[in-house]
Amino acid sequence: MKIYLYFFLFLFFNCQSQVVSSNAVSQRKEIQFEDKYHYPFTLTPKDFLLINSQQKMDDVFKLIHKNNKGNRFSPVPVIVENETYLIIKPPLKNSNDVLIEKISLDKNILYVKITEFDNPDFNKSSRISPNILLKLTGNITFKKITLKY
Repeated sequence: MKIYLYFFLFLFFNCQSQVVSSNAVSQRKEIQFEDKYHYPFTLTPKDFLLINSQQKMDDVFKLIHKNNKGNRFSPVPVIVENETYLIIKPPLKNSNDVLIEKISLDKNILYVKITEFDNPDFNKSSRISPNILLKLTGNITFKKITLKY
């Protein structure tokens, strides 16, 4: 009888340890986002640019308006509470553009899940990394971005 008791206790503690470890793995907070636009020219020399002031947003859109051809200018977004704007430059591998699938935050690292695709609006042979303007829901602060293909 004691053997059965020890066996069931062993199973119980073993299952509890698996529950704790699976909760530790899923600490990433998923971030809601909106993919605003993909620009085929450089907006920042860095891998990413966090836009947290209206002055920064205005400076970015001065560059966008300068590089856009045509008569119409895209409207400048207004920085409001509970929104964070971000420009990322994911490197291209086998296509001319990327699609953002998922964004999550864990310990000051922003994880961005990316899928490649061929954008018909860009030149097929274009190897310039697109500058992607994203609007994140919430006041997001982070120190590093990790891109996952």
